[in-house]
Amino acid sequence: MLLNPLADVRFLQGLTIGRLRSLSRDLQNEAMLETLTLDITKCAEMENILIDSEQVKASIACKLGLCKKTYTETSDEIDGITEAMIDAVQNCNMPMTEERMLLWHEALVKSTKKEENGEINRLSKFMRIKKAVYKAVGKEKTGFNTLKNTEISNFITWFNTENRLDSVVKAAIAHLWFVTIRPFGNGNARMAGIITNMLLARSDKTSCRFYSVLAQIQSDQKQYLSILEKTQNENFDVTGWLLWFFGSMKKALRATDTILLNVLRKPKFWKIHNKTPLNNRQRLVINKILRGMDCELKSSTWAQMAKCSPDTALRDIKDLIKKGILRQKPQGGRSTTYEMTKF
Repeated sequence: MLLNPLADVRFLQGLTIGRLRSLSRDLQNEAMLETLTLDITKCAEMENILIDSEQVKASIACKLGLCKKTYTETSDEIDGITEAMIDAVQNCNMPMTEERMLLWHEALVKSTKKEENGEINRLSKFMRIKKAVYKAVGKEKTGFNTLKNTEISNFITWFNTENRLDSVVKAAIAHLWFVTIRPFGNGNARMAGIITNMLLARSDKTSCRFYSVLAQIQSDQKQYLSILEKTQNENFDVTGWLLWFFGSMKKALRATDTILLNVLRKPKFWKIHNKTPLNNRQRLVINKILRGMDCELKSSTWAQMAKCSPDTALRDIKDLIKKGILRQKPQGGRSTTYEMTKF
């Protein structure tokens, strides 16, 4: 029952990674940025936390050395989950330890104090948190729920045990196990997402993320919660859960086509319009459109994304219509929406 669905997943994994590795390094980096941004924003949404995708992308780019700026100011919340996710996928083959898990959790929930001069400390927040966590562990003060210590020890032992279990299957079981024991007071769903991505990176044999299972899980959240509850209430027969997880992986791998399409559209557009005079707001919103938007483009949407007044947003839009970049959709009035012209 499980072999054929797992084989389908493995086939799509190889196909997807092979296609993306054929791209130039710049396009690979762009695809990875888009995927990790999607992973992190959707992972946060699992706990009803909404974070700015542009700040997430800027944080990822700076931490991976893919941006020209030496520092981009972002919130502690965004930097925390970004650093934890990057550590999980970039160092996916390192063993899991209680210290490492505590480090990730502290990165998610701990605020960073500002320096006396009022500026955010540019030293690695991760390293300062690491020292604090290791100090706490040394004093036998952990962030785990006391009642969960045995379960988390068993989980970590299993996680680090070499066996013949396929790593995709292991990722699915690890996710189920972690959200069931819920060792922390908060942040368990985000932690489960990070752990899942760590094992999927192992299964891909690459630290580059090109598909987002977490985004697929979030989009099917009702089904996700339903299958979790059913599995937990039926003596943990994991067959149904594994089939559902494999199905989510297949959807996520197929959705990579959309990510790839958007990644390829962006350089094509800017090659065409490399000499077109555009202001910073227009460039910002155009890049968001090229990456794919979840909502229709209206003047109010533009104002929100560009952080400008509605009048300024409408002027920006009309200017792009004159330049042949945008066009108005047929319906008018208060529901006036816009779209990019074909290029």
